[in-house]
Amino acid sequence: MKKLPLGVAIGVGLLGAGPAAAEPVPLDQGVAELNAVCVASREAFLQGGTVRLQLRPQGPDVQIQRYDPVLGRVSDSGWPSVTQRGVGTYDRSGFVSDARLRKAQVRQAARYLGFAQRPWVLTRDQFGVIASRSFRQFLRMDLLAPDRFVDLDSATVPAQPQRCASHLLAARARASIDRVTDMNGTTWTLSYRLDDGGTSARVTSTLSVRDGLLTSGSALLRSGNGLGSDLDNFAQWRYVRPDVGLPRRARVVGQRQWIRATDAAVLVTDLRYLAGSLEGRSTLAGLRSAARQRVTAANRGHEIAIRVRNVPRGVRLSGRNPYTDTTVAFDVVIEPKPTAVSRRVS
Repeated sequence: MKKLPLGVAIGVGLLGAGPAAAEPVPLDQGVAELNAVCVASREAFLQGGTVRLQLRPQGPDVQIQRYDPVLGRVSDSGWPSVTQRGVGTYDRSGFVSDARLRKAQVRQAARYLGFAQRPWVLTRDQFGVIASRSFRQFLRMDLLAPDRFVDLDSATVPAQPQRCASHLLAARARASIDRVTDMNGTTWTLSYRLDDGGTSARVTSTLSVRDGLLTSGSALLRSGNGLGSDLDNFAQWRYVRPDVGLPRRARVVGQRQWIRATDAAVLVTDLRYLAGSLEGRSTLAGLRSAARQRVTAANRGHEIAIRVRNVPRGVRLSGRNPYTDTTVAFDVVIEPKPTAVSRRVS
């Protein structure tokens, strides 16, 4: 019989020969049973496994995470990234250090290093891409276990609590749990309201269990307030050790090397922004003091230093592009009004 998509109406068997009746389950009992399944599934997954994420049932994969505990590697196609225990994270998404870059600047930084497109960037001693703490991302990380975001830092494995139903709080969740059991396993359906500060949404989650392990799940979030927080999340798990390879060495650069190239690619932009932030000041002493404070802050975590020196009626901000050996400079000076204005001088 053809397998039905996730999220079918309760009362229809997952793969059975005929419809099976939905059975309401007391909240405390349902949460306990699901948590037990979740712990068993995580333990199985941490022996090696793959989780696939889709935006609709049986749709194309939008994110695949593979975990090989023997080699100590996690690959995540969503960023994309590969993490190696004891080494660090190879990131090709730009998630770690490229937030301020436009696409053209990423391409320029890659060209400085001899690449046609963004290389893999190795950040040593970082064991996993830093995930968003937003409401939507939190739901995706926390609800559908086993953990889709395995963190190889031994202090935080497993990274998420060992539970699937962590949002189902009997005192205030107003949740309901149903299950359908047939010859192929059990399908659980959970419905409840999830609150995150000022954001509230209704969540319907379906979890399919076979041989005591999760095989597929869905989380459907509907905010009902038009704020764009609706989310469909479908996952499938497989508990077999996958093959996780590392990026080719010729395609990898160190994080400091990449930061140097990106600093060069955005040097004009950074200097223009910094100079503009100093405009409007009315005293020379105040302008020069603010310039030095802001340059000190701007240089933290960067490989190309921005320099500041006094010029008549103001300051000059400058930086040298080491790949082109050109210097970019902006003057910020007090005009007769008096107020500070900036202009590029080289």
